Amino acid sequence: MVATFSALIVGSDFALAPFYNVKLLDTLVFVCAFVFGFRVGALVGIVSESAWSFVSPIGMAGLMTPFLIGGELLFASAGWMAARAWGSKFRPLSPYPIFIGATMAICAFLWDLETNLATAILQFWPSPTLGEYLFTAFGPLAIPFTLAHEISDLAFGIFLAPMLIVLIPRVFRGPL
Repeated sequence: MVATFSALIVGSDFALAPFYNVKLLDTLVFVCAFVFGFRVGALVGIVSESAWSFVSPIGMAGLMTPFLIGGELLFASAGWMAARAWGSKFRPLSPYPIFIGATMAICAFLWDLETNLATAILQFWPSPTLGEYLFTAFGPLAIPFTLAHEISDLAFGIFLAPMLIVLIPRVFRGPL
């Protein structure tokens, strides 16, 4: 399961590489945790982000890799908590997709804050200032990437995640 979804994620990351910060990674980690539990979601996030951190066409992540993986654990935690809250009540044609999209957008925002903090720490080591962090997180270079990440996660959370949450158990259950 982990290998299948990780391969799908890395392959889709390559396909979406021209669109910075638009990836299926967050959505699939969330969905895996929702459908299969936190352990599977977390492992999919760890394996996928580890692989992508070293084969990305924009370059290796290097010291950023642990922070990127930590950010994916946010999505695994959110998917697992959403399943616990809505599991058997989940319906794709209900308000739940909006909640999933909003949850994923919030996770993307937190992921961006966390990785921008790590970027500032690594870039301005040994003594990054608050101003340097704020510029790294909210400066003119960061805003377009942050918005692309949050808007795409919102859209994938509203439209794609609910379909996958319904379809994946049917596919893995086999023919009826």
